[in-house]
Amino acid sequence: MGLSPDVLYRAICSDLPEVGDVVFDYNPTDGSNREHFASAYLKYSIIRKWIPSDTTAADRCALDTFTASNKRCMDWRIPSEKWEIDRIVYGEIRRQLDDFFHPGGTPLVSSLYELNELARPGPGAAYGAVGTSYYTKFFCSSLTSTSEYLYEMYRHYAARIPTLSDAECQRYESYGRPSIVSGSRCSFVPKTASTSRMICVEPLLNSYYQLGLCASLEARLRQFFGIDLSIQPSVNHSLAKAGSIDGSYATIDLSAASDSISLGLCEWLLPSWLFELLLQLRSRTTLIDGKEVPLFMISTMGNGFTFPLQTIIFSAVLKAVSSIFGKIGESKAWSCFGDDLICRTNVYDRVVYYLGELGFRINADKSYSQGPFRESCGADWFCGQPVRPVFIRKLDSPHDVVVAINQLNEWTAYTGVSLTNTISCLYNHLEPRFRNPVPYDTNMDSGIRVPSALCDMKYDANGSPRYRSWTRQPSKLLIYEGKIRLPGRKKDLPYNPSGLYCSFLWGELTPKRSQSTSNWDADFIAVRHDSGKYRLKPRCSPSWDYIPTGRLVNGTRLSWQQWETAVMFNMLDLCGLTLRA
Repeated sequence: MGLSPDVLYRAICSDLPEVGDVVFDYNPTDGSNREHFASAYLKYSIIRKWIPSDTTAADRCALDTFTASNKRCMDWRIPSEKWEIDRIVYGEIRRQLDDFFHPGGTPLVSSLYELNELARPGPGAAYGAVGTSYYTKFFCSSLTSTSEYLYEMYRHYAARIPTLSDAECQRYESYGRPSIVSGSRCSFVPKTASTSRMICVEPLLNSYYQLGLCASLEARLRQFFGIDLSIQPSVNHSLAKAGSIDGSYATIDLSAASDSISLGLCEWLLPSWLFELLLQLRSRTTLIDGKEVPLFMISTMGNGFTFPLQTIIFSAVLKAVSSIFGKIGESKAWSCFGDDLICRTNVYDRVVYYLGELGFRINADKSYSQGPFRESCGADWFCGQPVRPVFIRKLDSPHDVVVAINQLNEWTAYTGVSLTNTISCLYNHLEPRFRNPVPYDTNMDSGIRVPSALCDMKYDANGSPRYRSWTRQPSKLLIYEGKIRLPGRKKDLPYNPSGLYCSFLWGELTPKRSQSTSNWDADFIAVRHDSGKYRLKPRCSPSWDYIPTGRLVNGTRLSWQQWETAVMFNMLDLCGLTLRA
């Protein structure tokens, strides 16, 4: 049986009695020190994202927020140019976007067919698909699309590649032409205790080409704005840290940003050819409770090009406002990663104003231009020191408890505040078999991460410490000669040899070695799943007392001494030297 949030909260309060029950303030004016701030922040946040057993109210809140955003998009109008400076700013934003989408004076994407070279199947669900793998989506499903034209583009491209053409022909014999749907299908996933996150599941071929456009936009982002989405969070971390020290940078967070890019805004800001392309790839409606709702936003969360598109628009706004109102010669005047924006403090009010004029709402609870606190891309800083709290979403299984222990030990490591009562409460709730010690570089749910000083070690023939690790068992599509078994179902999937070869070339087909012989008895495709099936497996570690280089926690790299001291503080009296590897 899992732990309740009340039990966890009481344990946190017993560890942090000096915090009290005052209302938490992100930018205190009473001169609070870093430890006191971090403690109050943890107490305020520890169960703020707890997943309720009944998410009906949270789902309804998310739907209401989405409906309100869709209404604002429908009502959006071109902002009025009240002053001459407004005309200059809007002109500069549009010029930035025009230069972005016309490298060398030519359109970034010349045709939809060109996206075939960059298009790819996403890792998530697709409207109408029976699974999440490339094989099940494209070779064992009735393809879905908002138009026949997208399928014709895909079919003509597949005809150029013999294996893909054969795979599509066999799929066509079983399922026929794609199902034409009007748009996406909405779903909800947990976000916080009070609201869920609404995601729209896109039709398969729409998603395929959306991700192709996404790849093109990401490459252009690196070239034009110098934004590499794979490493941009670390850039935001460093600027947010600097802002918390000297106030030079402000951090901005937007509410429902992905649902606030209206059709009217895109038609006004973007080149006409790009706007037409986006209309071809987007979903015009989304299915909510069996009813098709028209979308007045260009895209939703779940659309493949939403994230890079919003990054491009916000980057153009930041660059334009910073160049017009910023100080001459300022280095690194802004940064952007999705709706996580950073600008110089002296242009913060201007950025906020023009974002509002373009239809975006500032999340005042997560935007900071004054005081010693800054937050961006999941890293929180107070006077240059990391203070990110731990958000416990559930404690239903032993592995949830293990993850919580490891996260709270890390929190102690970078804040210096011990949590002995909380760790003791969580540790004592575990059965002995789940108290297995593991080294730091293992997964969070594999066991309790501890330094070797807290373990009664055993070693293998090479002198490496041995331990046991809980390992999640993936769900698999088992592939035998002539049949494919879907996990959890007795019904076999259609056997498409050319499709399997395409899956192999894509990199998702894995050989499986028989445990009884040295022969390969079946291949498999690992599929995404949320099941909690674990096995305890023996492991060894040649470098137990070591934190891998580049491993960041809250945007900062922990030293081994920090982490070892934290675990000793929290667990030494609890387990002494009784943990056995």
